[in-house]
Amino acid sequence: MSNKPKIKIALIGLGRIAQKAYLPILANHSKVDPILCTRNNYTLNKLSNEYRIHKTCSSLDELILSKPDAAMVHSSTESHVLIIPKLLEAKIPVFVDKPLSYSQEESERILDIASKNKLPLYLGFNRRFAPLIKTLSEVPNPIQISWQKNRVDLAGNPRIFIFDDFIHVIDSLRFLGKGPIRNINVVSRVKDEKLENIQVQWQQGETLLLGGMNRISGITEEKIDFFSVGNKWVINNLNSGTHFTKEEENTLKFGDWESTLYKRGFVNMIEDWINVLEERSYNPESIEDIWETHHLCETILNKVLIS
Repeated sequence: MSNKPKIKIALIGLGRIAQKAYLPILANHSKVDPILCTRNNYTLNKLSNEYRIHKTCSSLDELILSKPDAAMVHSSTESHVLIIPKLLEAKIPVFVDKPLSYSQEESERILDIASKNKLPLYLGFNRRFAPLIKTLSEVPNPIQISWQKNRVDLAGNPRIFIFDDFIHVIDSLRFLGKGPIRNINVVSRVKDEKLENIQVQWQQGETLLLGGMNRISGITEEKIDFFSVGNKWVINNLNSGTHFTKEEENTLKFGDWESTLYKRGFVNMIEDWINVLEERSYNPESIEDIWETHHLCETILNKVLIS
């Protein structure tokens, strides 16, 4: 049995995503001593009792004084620029839900602070760790990858549409494509200043990447088509799929006891985050990786706005 002390990880902002995706894993993790932080006393008391977590804070300043080993920021995107710099300046490694910010300038400021302090800054792209997607990332020399994510009746402000939701498609394709991006093409449908549908195409090496999101669709769904020489994979909603080769079909599925959080990558992502904390490792490449995804989002947004 390990004698290592548990890692004190604070969860800041205890809304829906924190309650559904992160607390169930962290509250039961053998290596983690969780701390809850929110100004909402009702939520703080409720979750503290539910998960038997006795360390709580009702303000960021109080939390920083308690000197946690790390913080996970699950508050609104607008609040990130107020919260994350304070944590980084206090030498606290930070995990944050996407996006870092709606503003490229603010994102770059946060990344600069992490770089200056040589601290881990980790962005929560769970799809990179979804088992079916992780398997695809190990396939050499993909020819074409298509990723379509649709929703119902959610047309919205173009910047929020792209940075809050479409960023998952953009980052996942970047992750699978590997290498420098070139030849970006964007086609979009905007009505009454609301973005309804977007289709994006670019190349990385010899791989053609195609990403789409229709938020006036008739169904909420996510589908990936991945091609290499002699192979095709189809992944549906991250939890099932099919591999085709030589006209043969092989069903991809999980065991009956595998959780949704595992299938969607949250379990493996948190394990990776804990590994980063154990190593206390600052990686300049991860900072550059975060910048690349946000910069690509900004480039795509600008093409939508001038179209």
